[in-house]
Amino acid sequence: MVFAVEIIKNYIMNKLNIKAFRVEGKSKEAIINLVSQFPFYAADKEVNCNKRKRWVINPEQLSGEHISKLFIHDEMIVGFEFSDSFGKDLQLHFITRELQLVEVYEFPLLASHKTIPFMKKIINKEPLQFHWKNTIQLHHKFAHPFFRNVLGFRNTDFLIRPEDVGLTFPYQHPEFLKVKEPVLLIENLYFKGSDLIAYKVFNPIAYEYKMVWSMAFYEYLKNLKTIH
Repeated sequence: MVFAVEIIKNYIMNKLNIKAFRVEGKSKEAIINLVSQFPFYAADKEVNCNKRKRWVINPEQLSGEHISKLFIHDEMIVGFEFSDSFGKDLQLHFITRELQLVEVYEFPLLASHKTIPFMKKIINKEPLQFHWKNTIQLHHKFAHPFFRNVLGFRNTDFLIRPEDVGLTFPYQHPEFLKVKEPVLLIENLYFKGSDLIAYKVFNPIAYEYKMVWSMAFYEYLKNLKTIH
C-alpha cells in the first residue's frame, strides 16, 4: 500500500513538468543557449527585459562556475542549485506574485469540524481527495500557468504545527535558517494534487509573512534526475 502511494505521489509530482539540467562548468553563453530553447525566452532583448520582471532569475547572469543545476518549467525558470563549493543550496523563484492569484480553499467556522480530519491526512502524508478547483476565469487568465491548477488551503480555525509540514525546529528551510526560536506559524497551504508545494508562514516576532516553497518541494527538486 505504501509503495502504491509513492508511485501515485511521484506521478503527481512529475505532472509539474519541471526539468533539471546539469550546467556545472558551462559558460554563460551555453546556459543562454539552453534557456533560449524554451518559449518564454525571446530573441528580442527588449521583450526579455520585460519578462525578467516576472522571472526574477536572469539567465544571462548565470554561470556554470557557480551553479550545478538549473530547474526549468515550460514557462518559467523555477530556480537553480549552487555548485559543491557554494554549499549545493537551492535558490528558487520568489513565488508571492505567482500564488496570489490562485484561489484558496477555506474552511469557515461552521465547517471547522471538517478541518481536523483533513489536517490529520496531511500530517499522516495520506492522499487527499479534493472536490474543488479554481474556476475563476480572471485567475486563469493572469495566474502563471504553473500555478493555475494549484489548490490552496487557508488554515483559519485549526492550528497546524510547522513540524507537521516539514518545518521542524531548528528550521532547515532556506528562508528560515536565521530564525533561532520555534515561533513560526502556518497559515496557508498550497497543493498540486495531494502534494504540498508551498505554504504561507507567519513569524510573530518579526511580524512578517512569507510565501515559500515547501520542504517537500525542495526535496522533489533535489531528487530530480538531471538532463545533460
